[in-house]
Amino acid sequence: MEQLFQKLKNKLKGEVRFDPLSRKIYSVDASIFEVEPLGIIIPTDKEDLLTAMRIAAEHNIPITPRGAATGITGSCLGRGLIIDTSQYLNHILEINIEEEYAICEPGVVQDRLNEALSPFGYRLGPDTSTGNRATIAGMLANNSAGARSLRYGRMVDHIDTVELALTGGTLITFSPVDEIQWQTKSLQNTQEGKIYREISRIQEQYHNEIADNFPKIPRRVSGYNLDILLKGFPCNISQLIAGSEGTLGIATQIKVKIAKKPKHTGICIIHLKNMIEGLHSIQDMLAHKPLALEMIDDKILTIARLSPTVRHKMQWLIDSPQAVFIAEFDGDSTADVERKLADFFADMKKRNVGYAQVLLTDPAQIAHVWEVRKAGLGLLLSKRSYSRAIAFIEDLSIDPLKLAPFMEQFCGYLKSIGKEAGIYGHIGSGCMHIRPYIDLRQTDELALLHKIMNDISTMVLEYGGAMSGEHGDGLIRSWLNEKMFGKKVYQAFKELKSAFDPLNLMNPGKIVDAPSMPEDLRLHPKSEHVTIPTFLNFKEEGGFELAADLCNGNGQCRKAESVMCPSFQATNDEFHTTRARAQSLRSIIHGKLPLEDFTGKALYEVLDLCLECKGCKRECPSQVDMAKMKAEFLYQYQEKHGYSLRSRIFGNIHAFNRFNSPFARIFNALSSTFISKTLLSCLGVSSKRELPKLALEPFSKWFNKQIQSQNKRQVILFNDTYTEFNHPEIGQASFKVLSALGYHITLANGLCCGRPLISKGLLKQAKANAARVIETLFQSSKEGISIIILEPSCSSALRDDFKGLVSAEDSELKSMLDSVMQHCTTFDEFMQSHLVKGRLPLSLKDNLNPILVHGHCHQKALVGSQATLDVLRGISETTVNEIQSGCCGMAGSFGYEKEHYDISMKIGELHLLPAIRSAPESTQIVASGVSCRTQIAHGTKRRALHLAEVIASHMK
Repeated sequence: MEQLFQKLKNKLKGEVRFDPLSRKIYSVDASIFEVEPLGIIIPTDKEDLLTAMRIAAEHNIPITPRGAATGITGSCLGRGLIIDTSQYLNHILEINIEEEYAICEPGVVQDRLNEALSPFGYRLGPDTSTGNRATIAGMLANNSAGARSLRYGRMVDHIDTVELALTGGTLITFSPVDEIQWQTKSLQNTQEGKIYREISRIQEQYHNEIADNFPKIPRRVSGYNLDILLKGFPCNISQLIAGSEGTLGIATQIKVKIAKKPKHTGICIIHLKNMIEGLHSIQDMLAHKPLALEMIDDKILTIARLSPTVRHKMQWLIDSPQAVFIAEFDGDSTADVERKLADFFADMKKRNVGYAQVLLTDPAQIAHVWEVRKAGLGLLLSKRSYSRAIAFIEDLSIDPLKLAPFMEQFCGYLKSIGKEAGIYGHIGSGCMHIRPYIDLRQTDELALLHKIMNDISTMVLEYGGAMSGEHGDGLIRSWLNEKMFGKKVYQAFKELKSAFDPLNLMNPGKIVDAPSMPEDLRLHPKSEHVTIPTFLNFKEEGGFELAADLCNGNGQCRKAESVMCPSFQATNDEFHTTRARAQSLRSIIHGKLPLEDFTGKALYEVLDLCLECKGCKRECPSQVDMAKMKAEFLYQYQEKHGYSLRSRIFGNIHAFNRFNSPFARIFNALSSTFISKTLLSCLGVSSKRELPKLALEPFSKWFNKQIQSQNKRQVILFNDTYTEFNHPEIGQASFKVLSALGYHITLANGLCCGRPLISKGLLKQAKANAARVIETLFQSSKEGISIIILEPSCSSALRDDFKGLVSAEDSELKSMLDSVMQHCTTFDEFMQSHLVKGRLPLSLKDNLNPILVHGHCHQKALVGSQATLDVLRGISETTVNEIQSGCCGMAGSFGYEKEHYDISMKIGELHLLPAIRSAPESTQIVASGVSCRTQIAHGTKRRALHLAEVIASHMK
């Protein structure tokens, strides 16, 4: 294949990746499958894409198009060339509000399109739960629908025009045509003409079979949409492309109809002791014409109550229902919505539907409910076990009025085979997402999966349903299409495929001509499993191997907001996702790559841009902790290849600062000189950064001069490296505030949390350091004294990282750590605990300057920013807003490193730095993390304050 590789490299402007690691990264999506491609093409423009398709056809190489790869059927996996349109082909080309359409390149993300449409009061109708990363072409490929399909339908209902690249790079535009136009096109002696002629023949030859065998239900995406051929003219072949999973061609440009957004919405949450009884009332609910009618079962709700991602968003839940139904209504005014909700509520009460009904009209509360609903899949997948809620019968679609008897029979079937399942879905349209727990590594479990698929497909046929209501066929269900539609309709499917793709090079094996049973499973009874001895304790994750295997590929790390994943947000490159990093590790664990690659350069490169922000620990549905795995990797890599001087200096910044502190004036004067910057550049430190200045007087020296009253209430103040040597003003401010609150303060001095050591993989030192810190703080924690931490990354070290540094066998140290962890608190949380009726009980000045808050990544990942916001609102009458930013990009030493400086700044420029530059000069910027304050000062020339400084400055 070297000839093919070189030809592609020479002809394309975009990227061509044939290396083993890239092929492993692109061998997975959000499904249970793993199929290694020959190579990956990332075209920069349409011409690049067409050139790649021409070359592939010349070499008879199959092509599989790929967007965000959030699909759960394996439809974007293939053995030939993967063409990833998400990285560069992602522009909105036109928005026309008057004629209500938008024209997009294939890689446009759903939420980005909606953001562009929102100011005009419009949106794309279908709204997938993966909307923050799903691409428009991906939504077209599997005919997406979403929660509000009762109003908006599916993608097939919103497609106007598709520019389609066929095998060999031929480009054809399909749009609505009348009968005369159709006949004219059919006369052409071109591939386009052949397609029109073949479709006419299929319509005529299979008309009766299509009419008889297609399910008469609201939602179906199995097979091809041949039923549109029965509707007469105008006819639009674009609607045949919807749901075709890239088997007919690659959409290079898509014109979609847009719809008006609901002006006001409200929801009623019905709590049910019995799910089946509730399903019997669907017809009564639909009579009220809701915008959406959804369901979440008790298994998801139970997990949600424990999940760090959504547990604080469930105040609406009453007791322990077996299921909740969510009915959403919209209107032109709040009063209109309230009237509809009241009518619905009264009707449900009259019919005794549910034991409790909760009405919500506040947008923030409604958003919380939908976040839990959208998190349903991820919550089911967060179980730390190889017995997982997997997708194979997860998209059953039934007439909603038959759903109650079907689900009763289905639940009885599951019970008879001893299986449980998480259940959620779109009950208003009869589309149910059901995920039984299966361990694919077990032979009997895999056999049971096949049995379930056969048995349930028969049951679905009896009810006139379909195996898929929105997810598609892919590798998991295509083999059932002949059974579900009958031989003649299946033959029509094959003939339609051949009309577009006679060489069978477009995503073969999907919809038609699929393997008889699911193959190429990620995990299966013969899966290899390499145990990697680790320095860190991964017991909490179920072992290092499961820690990586927990990634289910759902692609949440591809979103453009919040913390995870900063490097992907900056590069838009799949290589820099958490998913790619986890897949690289799993490829070694499962023997797809040699074990020596665990300490190899290729793995180093894929993990290099992980900023260890810990965003994945909170925002990934499976809570994959890539920061911890990267620390383990760096340790193993450096044990083999050696530790650089730069890593040793950054890791031992506490000792470095302590050594230089007596010479602070000299150090500060020399650190900015050309000679110093040149020397630092030789060590790999960016000359564009200024080293942090050393304080002329360390905080501990200042602290020892202070006279304290002998208050009975005591606290320990953890004197971190940066407070001690760089920013004693923060320690001084915290001393002032804590003293005013009546505390006697003891300084935990001479300690470093060791987070810099951990981040650089210096784990032996980090472990010894952790033991010293734990032993020092244990007595105070034993006495119930709070340990207050000023720096968020220090808090994350003591409350999170130390668990990995204490071995499972050291029960005594673990017990001490448990005690220390229970009494560690951030300064922000400690202040929050002192709020009385929302106010901090201190004598405060009036302040009219607005406040903008940026939360540190570790703070947002582990405890959130609410404490900071509550306290700031409790000391000031002014507006307090949180910047909707992810990572600042500094990430400790990351932003100082020469090779990382540019991406560090690019991450900062995504949200944080522009938000601060646009804020009035009078605005106070609050950021409790030293890295964040450093990045803000560097990128905006503005000084951000620690929360302690802000409170102290407000005190009279």
